[in-house]
Amino acid sequence: MQSLQITLTGKIQNTGFPFYVKQFAELNHIKGTVHISGNISIIIEAEGEESNLDRFIEYCRIGPLGASVFTLNVARSGKRGFDSFQIIENENNKT
Repeated sequence: MQSLQITLTGKIQNTGFPFYVKQFAELNHIKGTVHISGNISIIIEAEGEESNLDRFIEYCRIGPLGASVFTLNVARSGKRGFDSFQIIENENNKT
């Protein structure tokens, strides 16, 4: 089991990016969170098997129809023990 933090920037507003990520994560046994940070950034915490996470990263790089991913950075992180994959909403950016 690996834990990653994925930070991406791009044209993501009004594309359903968090839902796109959540659906793929659930289908591929990945647990964690996704949230929009500002107008052009998404931060994802993800835990799962290495092969599933590799596919997940490529899926995030492509993004949903209408999105354009400009940058994608991946860093290893400490295991957090997520039970599921959740979209985190914040006060400024309702997803």
